[in-house]
Amino acid sequence: MSRLSSIGNDRISLKRELERLISIFEKIGSNYVEIPTLLQSDLLLDLYGEELNSRTYIFNDPVKGNLMLRPDFTVPIVQLHIKNNTKNAQYCYSGKVWRKQDYLSSRPSEYLQVGIECFGGSDIAKEDAKLFSTISKAVGFTDLKIVTSDLGVLRSAINGLEINQRCKNALLRQLWRPKRFLHVLKYFSNSIHFIKNEKKEIIDLFKSGKLIEKINSYNSTIGLRTRKDIIERVSELSNDIVNNQLQENDVKLLQNLLKISCSLVDAPKNIKKLTYSHDYLKKAAILLENRLDNLSELGINVKQIDFEVSFGRTSMEYYDGFVFEMGPKKQINSIPFAQGGRYNELTRILSRLQGYHKSTNSVGGIIRPEILHNFKLNQGIK
Repeated sequence: MSRLSSIGNDRISLKRELERLISIFEKIGSNYVEIPTLLQSDLLLDLYGEELNSRTYIFNDPVKGNLMLRPDFTVPIVQLHIKNNTKNAQYCYSGKVWRKQDYLSSRPSEYLQVGIECFGGSDIAKEDAKLFSTISKAVGFTDLKIVTSDLGVLRSAINGLEINQRCKNALLRQLWRPKRFLHVLKYFSNSIHFIKNEKKEIIDLFKSGKLIEKINSYNSTIGLRTRKDIIERVSELSNDIVNNQLQENDVKLLQNLLKISCSLVDAPKNIKKLTYSHDYLKKAAILLENRLDNLSELGINVKQIDFEVSFGRTSMEYYDGFVFEMGPKKQINSIPFAQGGRYNELTRILSRLQGYHKSTNSVGGIIRPEILHNFKLNQGIK
């Protein structure tokens, strides 16, 4: 067989794989939707910040302004769902996405995705399990490396601490950036060692009541901060030095929580037995137990699934609850076949931005058909 014939056959079989996956999603009631290749970038930048620039392809159109090559399907499908003004709905899709990769990375910057997004449902644990089961059946292998987590566990741990809202917001904002999260943790537990000397001098002026006099000595302020903004910011820094928001027990709780890596079956009890566990965290553990029960009822072997509290904190930044990833068991650092999770907060934010105030539960998952297809070919599966 010639090389061209081989390429042609591979494309035909990949097309069949795409059709197979879409058919599975449509049979359970999903509506197939087409999403534009080019998306308005302003909204995505507002959601994720300027760091998104380093991972996406953005360019300027003389008529439409800043556009972005589609980095994923979730955000535009959430927007579509909100516009449809319905509560319960399922959508499926297929197409290419574009993501910049790190230098020397083996991952492609252009690849196919097939996915499903589910909206509505009041039983979160049940809907999570149902989505996971659907993706698992679509992937079609039983001997997989599966890692799960629940970002709601870490969020619950933070929200249950007796700290001010500024500290909570800072921790939650850096949840998906482990290094920055650690820095915030250190700062709010020992602020005096992290505030630079020049800022300490300004704080001393504030404490002595001379800061306003110092600011007024300048003819004008430079930048976007007003005099009021400056004073409020210095007041916050001064309070950080006087009152450490995070006590030793708080830091230990978060550090020990992040160390949890175990079987999914053991996850709830390992969370509950943490020395400084509180009611918020215990409720998150109960949700884990409910999800375990629902997965078992759907025939999922939960004993073969791993759980890591820290999983999903670097590549799934719009998820806020259950997250999962499925891949080959014997291939280390391989690109996963599938991943997904819950993103209630994203839907809430987008609803508000589009002028709606209804809260809809949302969960979804994607499959990388090229990765799955190549694995099947290597296994001799047609």
